[in-house]
Amino acid sequence: MLVLIIGLAVLITMMVTSSQQQQEAALKQKENDLIAKMSAKGKVVYAIKDIPEGSTIPVESLEEKEIEQAKIPQDALTSASLAAGRVAKYGIQTGQIVSQHDLAPQGISLGFEARLKEGMRAVTFAVDSNSGVAGFVTPESHVDVIAMVGAGSETKVAPILSDVEVIACGQMYQKAPGGTAAVPASSVTVSLSPEDSAKLIKAITASKLYLTLRNDKDHTPVATVDVTSLFVKPPSKNEGGGGDALAALPPPSALPPPPLPGAPDAGPMPMGGPGMAPMAPPPPPLHEIEIWSGSKKDVLSVPKS
Repeated sequence: MLVLIIGLAVLITMMVTSSQQQQEAALKQKENDLIAKMSAKGKVVYAIKDIPEGSTIPVESLEEKEIEQAKIPQDALTSASLAAGRVAKYGIQTGQIVSQHDLAPQGISLGFEARLKEGMRAVTFAVDSNSGVAGFVTPESHVDVIAMVGAGSETKVAPILSDVEVIACGQMYQKAPGGTAAVPASSVTVSLSPEDSAKLIKAITASKLYLTLRNDKDHTPVATVDVTSLFVKPPSKNEGGGGDALAALPPPSALPPPPLPGAPDAGPMPMGGPGMAPMAPPPPPLHEIEIWSGSKKDVLSVPKS
């Protein structure tokens, strides 16, 4: 009987020990799986430039990186090609992981006016291959606007606007993702304040305009002038001698007529010139006749015969 009891106890002990070992093995496997999952890495898309709300996302503003799987958001994009060319639904900051909820639904496009910031105006002017940097100016480029007036030795050149954002080239207002070739256009559209818009329109009508392309990280302002300061000032009235003196003379119609010949203080007879009309002779003296009627006297003047 004692042997039976001891055998039964040993059997139970072995069964319990085997069950514990199986549970420990399963727990260890789960732990290893969890560690492997935590240490695994996945690919995500980071923004390396600020992307404004409502703008088209350029491929050069994105970068793919591998991070730990546990740090990847659930809807994070895994390829830059999934975001390039899409419209940003919200503003995306530099260093932010780009997720699906940051993108506007496909098929929804924003109007051109949505590219203008509040308070800004769009102004378009003509360029050619030389003045437009051979077509390398694209939407989102930043340029300085240079005005040229005069010709030859009188030529004057100066910047009139600094660090201006280009929002369209010709009819294209979205930068092609991954584009490397120049796209020549006959016009560019820039975004300006109302004051700078008037300044540019004045320069468009008064001068030849050129663009100088900036590095995308260069926003250092340059000194600018108004286009009217490039023109030569007209000479003063005092320059050339006698301008004011001649202007002060009365017109010929306001001058007094010359004295008649033979009149008192007439002075010497002025010399006649070609085309001068002859002077009329003085009228003959009159003969006075007195007529009395009682004590009343009347005087009658008649010409002498």
